[in-house]
Amino acid sequence: MARPVLEVHDLHVTFRTDGGLVPAVDGIDFAVAAGETLAIVGESGSGKSVSSAAVMGLLPGNADVTGEVLLDGRDLVGLPSDELRKVRGNDIALVFQDALSALNPYYSVGWQVAEAYRLHHGKSRDASKKEAQRQAVRMLDLVGIPDAARRANSYPHEFSGGMRQRVVIAMALVNNPKVLIADEPTTALDVTVQAQIMRLLEDVQEEFGTALVLISHDLGVVAEVADDVLVMYAGRAAERGTVRDLFHRAAHPYSLGLLGAMPRVDVPPKPRLTTIPGSPPSPGSISTGCPFQPRCAYTERVGERCITERPELTPRPGEGDHEAACHLGRRPSDA
Repeated sequence: MARPVLEVHDLHVTFRTDGGLVPAVDGIDFAVAAGETLAIVGESGSGKSVSSAAVMGLLPGNADVTGEVLLDGRDLVGLPSDELRKVRGNDIALVFQDALSALNPYYSVGWQVAEAYRLHHGKSRDASKKEAQRQAVRMLDLVGIPDAARRANSYPHEFSGGMRQRVVIAMALVNNPKVLIADEPTTALDVTVQAQIMRLLEDVQEEFGTALVLISHDLGVVAEVADDVLVMYAGRAAERGTVRDLFHRAAHPYSLGLLGAMPRVDVPPKPRLTTIPGSPPSPGSISTGCPFQPRCAYTERVGERCITERPELTPRPGEGDHEAACHLGRRPSDA
């Protein structure tokens, strides 16, 4: 892997609530280099979006964050809010999953993209309204908005869901960030539009050399675009490796369950997709043992250790940087 532009080390996120402390992210690590794509996958509640919000510094006031978030070697955790605002949107940007909520209904889309540009060029002679508008139209055209100069004067409700998502991507890219975090960018879009949005992200990533962190539950999308994958469960890393490691050498029962639940066209069809029994645990409900143990089909083969000892990420012998947090000691498919 090339030198990472974004590195996350031992990231913990805990929320202070009336019912006590609730851990949402429990010590994850990942890195992504320029021009590469890291996918973070898992069920709802696994900590994917909380992790991305922590990286961006967008968590609410009752959240405590520890660990390191290094952007080109600069730690963003604990950075003063004014300094963080200079970084956010300029060096690292976020594409929200709900474009309609991310856009202000009272302003034209062109104004909003231009404002994102001016926010980080406020003291530059290049930040005139005319130049900002030119940059906005250029970016709207780049992300595939037809007749961008005219449509820049339109409002969010005048766009389809796919076009609104393109506007949000334009806002995120207008300052040419080093890292782009896309949090479920194709949610609620039909399959054709999903493919268009993912192709767009690939195209702009190739053009700008941006490092992409893709938050997703869609393994079909991950298989198409990712270089590396982090599988999260209950706020922890269950497995980490290349996309080939995950799809051809899955080493954690949870990863195997996710793959089994994915429709595939390259194998004979099954009468029913495989499901993972039970439900994900609530944050902080498991203090000892493997968090996946209550839902795992292989617990009996390991024994008491799954209940009493929490597994850590362990390298897979002979498989490079492929790691899994499982006591099984072999791939589930070989067990």
